[in-house]
Amino acid sequence: MDPDEYKLMASVEDTHWWWRARREIIARVIERYFPPIEKNDCRVLEVGCGTGANLSMLAGFGDVLGAESDSDAISYLRRKHGQRFSVVHHAIPQPLSGLFDILGMFDVLEHIEDDGAALRWVTAQLKPGGIAVITVPAFPFLWTEHDEAVRHFRRYTPAAFKRIVPKELEPLHVTCFNSLLFAPVAGARLSARLLPKRYRPRKSQMQLPPRPLNWMLYRLFRLERHLAPQMWSPFGVSLLAVLRRPQSST
Repeated sequence: MDPDEYKLMASVEDTHWWWRARREIIARVIERYFPPIEKNDCRVLEVGCGTGANLSMLAGFGDVLGAESDSDAISYLRRKHGQRFSVVHHAIPQPLSGLFDILGMFDVLEHIEDDGAALRWVTAQLKPGGIAVITVPAFPFLWTEHDEAVRHFRRYTPAAFKRIVPKELEPLHVTCFNSLLFAPVAGARLSARLLPKRYRPRKSQMQLPPRPLNWMLYRLFRLERHLAPQMWSPFGVSLLAVLRRPQSST
């Protein structure tokens, strides 16, 4: 992404409704599918950790490593968190040292041109029995200038995502989420297409909304922490997948 987008992300991701609620949902998902091992023995990796907002949450599950390809993002991460977390400058398909019990890739895959190769790389990073928790933006018809501003290659349908999952990974759970807000978000995005292109926003839509609206959206979205880990939804602004490398995988 552009450096300005990382600057904006670093400034809002601790309080913005979307990041806050998504962290809570992801934490519940990991709790449900967490490999049955002790925290002290668990290795956790976040691929594309950005400016670091998820690392504190992930550290609750084990020894966490952040991997990020953009030096600007790492600079903002260090300004916020200092040396609290281990972070490496890394880009897929570069290898990493050792294997991991939990791998998170949160709204990263859509930034990678060869997403199938990226998931094959994910397979190689997991221990047998390890899980990958992945989120991506859903449904191509929701594409807007926001996707262009943050340099997405695509948005996914559930069927399209399943087609790129390597046979070495077992899908445990694939569902849409951010479903409660799907209708207003879809309506707003489709309505924006009626505007002449010159009037549409050219930057991302990550700005922090007014406090009352931010609070209301956060409370609505976080309700899905009870639903997304175990229930299937056919519609939503985003897609969630939990993939496992089987114990017999070699």
